[in-house]
This record gives sequence, C-alpha cells and structure tokens, in this order.
Amino acid sequence: MKRVIRTCVSCGIKKEKTELVRFVYSDKPEEDANGSRHGRGAYVCDNEKCRDIGLKKMKLARSLLCNQFRRTR
Repeated sequence: MKRVIRTCVSCGIKKEKTELVRFVYSDKPEEDANGSRHGRGAYVCDNEKCRDIGLKKMKLARSLLCNQFRRTR
C-alpha cells in the first residue's frame, strides 16, 4: 500500500496523511474531519500546540491562500 506523506504547516514535520488533521477554507480555516471536503487543504499535527500555532500565527490561512485572514498594516 502506498504511503501518503504530508507536512504539518505549524511545525514542519512530515508524517503520514492519516496522522495529521486536514483544514480547508470556508469563511475561515475549518477542520475537515473525514477528509472529503472539496478545495485546497492544509495539514497540522493532531495536537493542540500545532493547531494553536497554525491558527494564531496565521500559518493555516497563509497556506490556504486566504487573503482575508492576513493582518492589515
């Protein structure tokens, strides 16, 4: 069986797709629990630290190319 490797946008660790949580864009980055929603996806480790870093430091929004979530200067 083929292993699918993805990279966590928060910490940069490469893991199998099944070990990571997928987020998609829909007004804001939202978790895709079963991995079946359409659109660009970004992955983070399945722990609170990586989720917080991804959301608070705008790493998920940046990787999903969501200009609405970037800070205005």
